[in-house]
Amino acid sequence: MLVAIFAGVVLTPVGLYLYLAHPAWTWMYLVNPDDVPALAVVPLVVMHAALLFAGWYLAARLLRAGKVRALGITAGVVTVAALVLAIVLRDRLLAYGDFIDWERTLREACGAGRPCTLNLMEVKLGYVLVALALGVGASAGYVAVELFRDSRRVRSRG
Repeated sequence: MLVAIFAGVVLTPVGLYLYLAHPAWTWMYLVNPDDVPALAVVPLVVMHAALLFAGWYLAARLLRAGKVRALGITAGVVTVAALVLAIVLRDRLLAYGDFIDWERTLREACGAGRPCTLNLMEVKLGYVLVALALGVGASAGYVAVELFRDSRRVRSRG
């Protein structure tokens, strides 16, 4: 239930906001959002929720089974994969503009050697992402603590 609340109240609005307000950045400039139907947001947000449920379900199963080491290894692998992706995509993650600006940046500079996109922290999205990361992190931390407490109760009964 707690995971459903986390998905519905925290992550769904975050995903909707990013896909609708900042589509080119959300797609990491790999896809022109003008070529994607607006309703594509629905399956994408559902997919995010499904991945969230799968991850929390796996974590809860591992905790209840007392496999804390396996959970730690899984969390470590996911963290390393996310860091590798962030490093590989850092130019895209730290740039803000539309799809056409990104394509122009790849081909040429927009004057005085300057890219056609803006630095992420030069626009509101950079600060919004900081707030979103803090909120999602705090919510995820709370859910993790509650799952851990629940697993201890379950193990003490059994």
